[in-house]
Amino acid sequence: MNEDDVARSGQLALLLEVSAYPKPGNVSRTHDFAETSYEHFLASAVAVYPVLREAAARGFAWKEGGGVGVREGVRVRVGVGELVRRAVEESVAWQSGGNTHFGALLLLVPLAVAAGSYKPDLDPGLLKRRAEEVVQNTSVEDAVELYRAFPKAKVKVRAGVPEFDLTDAGGVREIRASGKSLHEILEISASYDLISRELVGGFEKTFRYAELLKDWIKNKDKERRVNDAVTNAYLRLLSEERDTFVEMKFGAEKSESVRRRAEEIVNSGCKRGEVEEFDEELIKAGVNPGSTADIIAAALFVALLGGL
Repeated sequence: MNEDDVARSGQLALLLEVSAYPKPGNVSRTHDFAETSYEHFLASAVAVYPVLREAAARGFAWKEGGGVGVREGVRVRVGVGELVRRAVEESVAWQSGGNTHFGALLLLVPLAVAAGSYKPDLDPGLLKRRAEEVVQNTSVEDAVELYRAFPKAKVKVRAGVPEFDLTDAGGVREIRASGKSLHEILEISASYDLISRELVGGFEKTFRYAELLKDWIKNKDKERRVNDAVTNAYLRLLSEERDTFVEMKFGAEKSESVRRRAEEIVNSGCKRGEVEEFDEELIKAGVNPGSTADIIAAALFVALLGGL
């Protein structure tokens, strides 16, 4: 696929996700957080375009070269960690609202590499396999580069993680000494982090929800808009999984209660009034299911690549 189209699809996915309302607990076009606004998310989505395009271009060169490609006479490695770090740097250079898209970029970068690795048609099954391959073939340098992205994005991290402490200044030395690839480190964090689990689990939810979004929107009898598809997909995912952001800030009991409340709303048909009430409750409590939103953004990306 054309590198520009891959990057445009990534941007549009981020814009559609943040614009959707009501999306309980998260920034939308109708309300902001105290320090992070809707406009900060828009600026971030615009800022990451060149990195998403580069990811797609590297994907094509990488596949052509069997893991090391040549583009314009220069040897090219994928460099997933470096691309994520650069995307984070672009994001924070263009807006002052802090962490807007860190989790989403972790998912979008390998997907963009995979999308750029073959032309012209995009088959969802092949895209999924290529994305898995990209993550599985990461290196220790990818892990180091991702570590360096955390402070730039001002991401809150869980303390006391086995083997590696992202709050420790010596983390880079520890990662290099371990020799563990980014994939291997993500396997460690997958036990408690939804995005890591998605990356090492083959993007299972991303592709499942991409199909759900497409099916929802194509069902003309229901006359549903993209906004409705996004908010309903978001609620359904929130009803399935305890959100990492919520659990890290408030604990397992709170994240489970949020999941159960979302499940009740989904089971009752996602009535608009109930969803808006749930949204207000979470906003007032400062509960933001950010990991859920990140996966929906990735699902939108896959759906757009597939012709949505």
